Amino acid sequence: MDLFGTREDYLIPSACLNSTVSGLVSRTVLNRDLIGPNDFHGAKFYSQLMPADVSGDFLDAISAEFPAVAEQVAADLPALSTSDRSPTWAGWAAVEAISAEFGIGETTLVKPGVGETTRVLLRRVPWRILARRGAGDDLAHVRLLAAQRGVQVVEVDDLPYTCVGLIHPQFTRGATGGSGTAVGATA
Repeated sequence: MDLFGTREDYLIPSACLNSTVSGLVSRTVLNRDLIGPNDFHGAKFYSQLMPADVSGDFLDAISAEFPAVAEQVAADLPALSTSDRSPTWAGWAAVEAISAEFGIGETTLVKPGVGETTRVLLRRVPWRILARRGAGDDLAHVRLLAAQRGVQVVEVDDLPYTCVGLIHPQFTRGATGGSGTAVGATA
């Protein structure tokens, strides 16, 4: 897309804390019984999590850092606003290539980026994790979760993301790992 803050791939709090830092809204919903063909996707509101909601605290913590970076933002803005922000499609090309290379056959089972990889390890049946060679401590939590789930982490070169989580192709998109462990790799 041509509107973005950064192309860097790093973990953002909502990737692992979800609705409790996102105004109790999470999970887009496309239910044809509730949403018409010309409507946007819906969203799930988690009212039962109201006592645990820290969305306001999260926003306050982020906003409190604005003065510390204001001078740097002002200095960087002219170069950023005139830079080429055209879509490169490198990310999508990587997803398609990974799907083909690993014989997955469905791009929806390839979850690019630190946030999506974290979600795969926390909520799905992970198969493998691809990590950009040299990512180091940026992926400490991913490596820990992968070890806990028994998931192989494969270091690769030329990955446009810091990491990519692969959902096991044997399972449907809604499958989760009830036992907390990965299914053994077969390919």
